[in-house]
Amino acid sequence: AASDVYKRQANSGPVLPLAMLGEGETALIVTVKGASDLRQHLSTLGFVEGAEVKVISRVNGDVIVSVKGARLGLNRQMSSHIMVSPL
Repeated sequence: AASDVYKRQANSGPVLPLAMLGEGETALIVTVKGASDLRQHLSTLGFVEGAEVKVISRVNGDVIVSVKGARLGLNRQMSSHIMVSPL
């Protein structure tokens, strides 16, 4: 279950904003913070608990990531709402 993934990741390693990941790093999404409409929007794009996300490139906190087979660009503000645990 997603809650098991959250507990396992939270206990076994650091949890940090997606904005902090380096280029080429992969992580599991632990949680998405923010207002419900923002969380719903990011969920629709594939940013859900337990999903694997990889940083393709980054410039000044803006990131291009791969999640669920799609490549998406996020600005620093958006990527700071997605909490991940590096793999």
